[in-house]
Amino acid sequence: MPDTPLREAEHLGRSARHRRIGDLLADAGDEWAAVPWFYSAYHLVKAALLVDPIWSDLRALQAISADLIPDDRFTSRHHGRRRRTGHAKEWGINELVLKSYRPAAGSYERLHQGSIDVRYGAGLRAGALSALRASVDEIHAMHADGELAAPILRPARDEES
Repeated sequence: MPDTPLREAEHLGRSARHRRIGDLLADAGDEWAAVPWFYSAYHLVKAALLVDPIWSDLRALQAISADLIPDDRFTSRHHGRRRRTGHAKEWGINELVLKSYRPAAGSYERLHQGSIDVRYGAGLRAGALSALRASVDEIHAMHADGELAAPILRPARDEES
């Protein structure tokens, strides 16, 4: 496994760069701000996944989902793939955020959808840019406050001990 602190620093640097670009585009009134803002959030999540202690505690990790394994944190796809018979589930970042970082899931999904709307759809609806700015602000604040971390859940049998 490559050096985790180095990889975390790379994701944090990319997140900051995407945030600055998104802010500049938004300040110019350009809906394309949604795209770098989403990738800013994506890289914050990637950095958090690298250092979140849940990934080194298999029992706690599998209390979130029996299908999760430590290597799932290294995925780069947005959406997972369905399980094929005899194969492990392939997780995507969107599912990991929903399962592990539930308080950030709404903001993360809004940013992802805004990015899709700009790139492939009819663009953002009126007023959406300010809502997306609030979403990226929320994800950055959660990361700064150490709140991008999975809750350590224990299987019920641990409570009986």
